[in-house]
Amino acid sequence: MSIELLAIVALSILVIVMFLLNGIRDKELSRKLRLYEKSIEELNRQNHTISKELSRISEKEPKEEDNLPQIKARIKEEVQKSLRPMVESIKEIEIVMQNFQDEQIRRIDELEDGKKVVNFAPKNMANSNEKLIISQYKSGKSEAMIAKDMRIGIGEVDLILKLANLK
Repeated sequence: MSIELLAIVALSILVIVMFLLNGIRDKELSRKLRLYEKSIEELNRQNHTISKELSRISEKEPKEEDNLPQIKARIKEEVQKSLRPMVESIKEIEIVMQNFQDEQIRRIDELEDGKKVVNFAPKNMANSNEKLIISQYKSGKSEAMIAKDMRIGIGEVDLILKLANLK
């Protein structure tokens, strides 16, 4: 396999992983938003129940009609106070989602522009693998056994041995 083909495969895997991560985050955010929606619906239902109860009470006791605007204002204030943290959380989620989307767009642009460099392995690790492969080959191990022991491809072992002029 050529280096270009490996780079294309690695790049394809990277793009697939990015889309999978994006999907997972979207599902998680959707789940959280559904929970917030349920909470808001429950609060709206409670608000409606309280409003109906206030209307019923105000019809029975005309003396409290003077206090009705104050009661409604207090109820409205309490509802707003209880909803404020959820609204702020939803705004934070929107910001996080926008940042994530911007990051994904930036990454895709980098990939399209060819600015992203894919590193397969650190150089010092490759050097140590080469030395280990050469020493095992000199000690009499076959290419297949070296590849199996090191969990790498036979082709890679063969290439290293050819580059070292041992084969």
